[in-house]
Amino acid sequence: MSKSKRFEPIQDLAASSANELSRAMAEAAGRVAELERQLAQLQSYRDEYTRDPAAGAGPMDAVKLQNYRSFMDRLGEALRLHTKKLETARAEYESRRSLWSQKRVEAESLGRVVERIRQEEQRAAERREQREGDDAAMRISLAANGDAQER
Repeated sequence: MSKSKRFEPIQDLAASSANELSRAMAEAAGRVAELERQLAQLQSYRDEYTRDPAAGAGPMDAVKLQNYRSFMDRLGEALRLHTKKLETARAEYESRRSLWSQKRVEAESLGRVVERIRQEEQRAAERREQREGDDAAMRISLAANGDAQER
């Protein structure tokens, strides 16, 4: 088995691993995008309630004010927790992106090594064929000279 053939499974494994990490990175990016969308929605919701707390509800008595403050506190806590989830998702994405990048470089490097080995094997085969052709031509030439001398 040629050297390039022995390296091909290693190259295939590295490329497959890079592809799997690429999919995982894409999933993490999707998760980040979804969490960002949800956070923006929560912030918009909060901003809407902050701008006009008593929209259409008439004057605000003490109970309504207490309920409003409680609601805004819960909304603020939801925003804080969601922001924390988003930060965690971003860190996960960066981790996966870094792993993918390393594996992609490794797979590309192995691909270049295998290609270089193939080219070396091809050149060696061409040199061998050239030598064999030269040897055959030399034998034919010697045989022709030997026949000519015998006459």
